[in-house]
Amino acid sequence: MAAHGAGLARATRGAVAVIGALSLTVLVGMGAFAVEISRGYAADTANQRIADMAALAGALAYNVNNNSSEMTATAKAVVVAQGLPASAATVALVTDAATSKQLVQVSVTTSVPIALGRVFSSALAYDVTAVGSATTTAMTTTAPPCIAALSSTPTYGITLSGGVSISSPGCAVNTNAGVTVPWGTYITAKQVNAGKSVDNPGKGITTSPTANDIVQNKAGAATDWMKDDSTLKGLLCKVNQLSGYSDPDYADGNRSCTTALVTPTAQTSSSTEDYILNYSPAANVAPYWNSSTKTYTFPAKSYDVRDIVMSGGITAVFEGPLTLKARSISMGGTGMTIGNGDVTVTGLFDFNNGSVVTIGNGDHSFGSLNVSGGRTLNVGSGSFTLGGGIVISGGTTIRIGIGVGDAVTIGNASGTAINLGNGSILCFTPSCASPTAAGGTFSVNGLITTGGGSTLIFPKAATHVINGSLSSSGSMTFGSGVYILNGNFTNGTGGVMTGTDVTFAMSGTYSLAGGTTLDLAAPNALASYGVPGVLFATKTSAASTMGGGANGKYAGLVYAPKSDVTLTGGASMSGNGSNCLMMIVNTLNLSGGTNVASACSGLSGTSSSVANVALFK
Repeated sequence: MAAHGAGLARATRGAVAVIGALSLTVLVGMGAFAVEISRGYAADTANQRIADMAALAGALAYNVNNNSSEMTATAKAVVVAQGLPASAATVALVTDAATSKQLVQVSVTTSVPIALGRVFSSALAYDVTAVGSATTTAMTTTAPPCIAALSSTPTYGITLSGGVSISSPGCAVNTNAGVTVPWGTYITAKQVNAGKSVDNPGKGITTSPTANDIVQNKAGAATDWMKDDSTLKGLLCKVNQLSGYSDPDYADGNRSCTTALVTPTAQTSSSTEDYILNYSPAANVAPYWNSSTKTYTFPAKSYDVRDIVMSGGITAVFEGPLTLKARSISMGGTGMTIGNGDVTVTGLFDFNNGSVVTIGNGDHSFGSLNVSGGRTLNVGSGSFTLGGGIVISGGTTIRIGIGVGDAVTIGNASGTAINLGNGSILCFTPSCASPTAAGGTFSVNGLITTGGGSTLIFPKAATHVINGSLSSSGSMTFGSGVYILNGNFTNGTGGVMTGTDVTFAMSGTYSLAGGTTLDLAAPNALASYGVPGVLFATKTSAASTMGGGANGKYAGLVYAPKSDVTLTGGASMSGNGSNCLMMIVNTLNLSGGTNVASACSGLSGTSSSVANVALFK
C-alpha cells in the first residue's frame, strides 16, 4: 500500500507539471497578443493625428489655390514633417455621399513590426491605416475698410439720399446695420459688408474687382479696429482728464493720465507811481519828454510803475534791454516801442488808438489784452502769458513771434480766452508766416471764438491744449502737433482751415457749415508731431454735421465711433491729394448732393480671409 501511494503521488505531480507547462504557454501567448495590440493602437492613434493634420492642411491649400496638386503636396509635406515618408500617405479629393460635401481625404499607413507574436505567426509585421477628412469651401476675403459704421441698432447704418455718392474703390464700406442706396445715389467700393439688409433698387453699388461683392446679414461686418490702439487711447485719456468723462469702454474709464494744461500765474503790482504821458509832463516823466517830436524816450533800465496812460498824438519809446512792470497800459497815443526784455502788465493792456505797438524779445505777461480799431501789435519771441483773455476787434492785427521752445499760456477757464472779431488777425508766428519753429507748450484756458473774415494762426508745438470749444467763422492755420479740445470744433459760416501733421482730439462734436474749406493732413509714420494716421478723434455720442457746401480735404482717420455723422447740402469729404480719408463712425447719413471720397486701400492689417476648414467625421 505504501508503494502504491508513493506512485500515485509521483503521478499527480507529473500531471500538475504538464498542466502548468500548458498554462504557461497560453499566458505567454496572451501577453504577446496584448503587447502587439497595444502597439497597434498606439500606431493607429499617431496615424490618425497625422492624417487629420494633413487633411486640414490640404483643405486650406485647396481653398487658397483651387489646385489638387498643391493640395496633395501640402498634405504630404505635413506627413513628412511628422517623420514619415511621403509614400505613407495617399491624398484624394472626394465627395461624401450622405452630405454631398467636398472633402480632402488623407490615408496614412504605417507598418508595425511583430515582436513577441512571432511565436504564433510567421508574419514579420502588420499595417495600420488611419483616414482623416476635412471639408473645403471657397475662400472668402474681407477687404480692408475705408468706412465703418459701427451701430447695429438702426435699420440702416449708412444712408444715402438725394444724388449723393460714396467713392472708395480701393477698400470696403462696412456697417453693422443695413445700407440704403436708392435710385440716383451711388457707392463705389471694393466690397460692401452689412450686418443687415442692403437696399439697392437702382443698382447704385459698384464693386471691383469682384462684381456685386455685397455681403448682407454678416455678423461683425464693421469693427472698431482702433479701439485698443495705445497711442489713440492715450490721447483720448488726456481729453477725458479735461472733461471729466469716464469712458465705459475701459475698466478705468481711460482717465489714468495727466494733461499738458498750464494755468497762468496771477501777477500783482505794488507800485504807486503813474506815468501820465501827455503834452504837459509831470515831474517824474518830464526828463524823458521831447516836445518837438512829441516823444517820450525812456532809457534802458528797470521800470516798476502803476499805470501808463498815453494821450493822443504821443509816441513813447522804452529802450532795451529793460524790465518793465506796470499795473495797466492805456494806449491812446500814436505809437509805442518797448525794447528787448521782460515785460509784465498785471492788469489790462488797452490799445484802442494810434497805429503800432512793438514789443521786443523777452518773456511777456499780461493780465488781459484789448486791441481794437485797426491797430497793430507786434510782440517778439519769448514766452507769452495772459492771465485773462484777448479781445481783438475792428480789423486789428496781433503778431506774437513764438520761437523755439517758447510757451503760450492764455486764460483762466472762466469764459472766452480768445475773442477774434470780424476781419482781425491773430498770429502766434513771426510776421504771420506759416508756423515752422517748434514752440513749447500751448495752453488756452477757455473758449476760442473768431468772427467772419478773421485769421488765426496757431504755432507749431507738440501739444496744444484748449480747455474749451473752438468756434470759428473765419480762417485758421494749424501748426503741426496734437490739439486737445475740451469742447466742440465748429466752423459756422465759412473760411479756410489748413494744417499739416495735425491731430485733433475733442470731448465734443465736429461740425462745419456755410462753405467752410478744409485742407488738413494727419501725421505720417515719420512725423515728429501728432498721432500718425489720426486726424480727428472724439468719443462723444452727440451728432457731428457738415453742410451748406462745406468742402473738406482730409488725410487721415476721422474717429467718431459713437457719433452719428451727417453730410448735407452739397458738403463733401475727400482725401488730401494722394493721401486718403478713413472713417469710423456710429452711423453715416448723406443727403442733398453730398459726396464722400477715399483713395485708401485700407489700414495695414485690417483685411481678413476666411477659409472655413473643419475636420469631417
